[in-house]
Amino acid sequence: MPILKHFNKTALLGVVILAGCATPPPVEHGTSQPRSSDYQVKYHYALEAMKQEQLESAEPQMLALTREYPQFAGPWLNLCIIYSKTARFPEAENACQQALKQNGKMNAARNQLGIVYRNQGRFEDARNIYQMALQQNPEYARAHYNLGVLFDLYLQNNDLAIRHYQRYLDLTGNKDKKVKRWISQLNKELNKSR
Repeated sequence: MPILKHFNKTALLGVVILAGCATPPPVEHGTSQPRSSDYQVKYHYALEAMKQEQLESAEPQMLALTREYPQFAGPWLNLCIIYSKTARFPEAENACQQALKQNGKMNAARNQLGIVYRNQGRFEDARNIYQMALQQNPEYARAHYNLGVLFDLYLQNNDLAIRHYQRYLDLTGNKDKKVKRWISQLNKELNKSR
């Protein structure tokens, strides 16, 4: 992502929003869902609509699930993802907060909330929520990835960006060639500045 530093801020925001849509986080299946077959069927269809990028269909389904089963975090998190993809960040923030209220250990909700904060320009809030996720689980790869992006593009700290990108690679089997290129570019920038 270092190459993106040369764009103006408006172009950068558009690229980041599009990038967020192009590589969405996995839909959350939830771990503490009710055993009701009615709920499971409804949730399955809502998740399938999300996987197919049919957000106009998935949104009312997830909303209905949050009304019928407000105590479960999965529908709230998926609603947050839908709102994020459609750039409705205040609604996304509320949905993520509801997911965390129902399941305070759900790092996927923290990660998504960090993305929401970042898209609102609330970089310190994003940093704090990603760090909270890592306090709970130091091996949570997505938080390391998103901290790398935050330090790289927004906070302009190449050392910390490299550290988090590298940790992300270590935790994911060192397979992400795109992130490897970013690290290489950041190292080149650091060497030029020394």
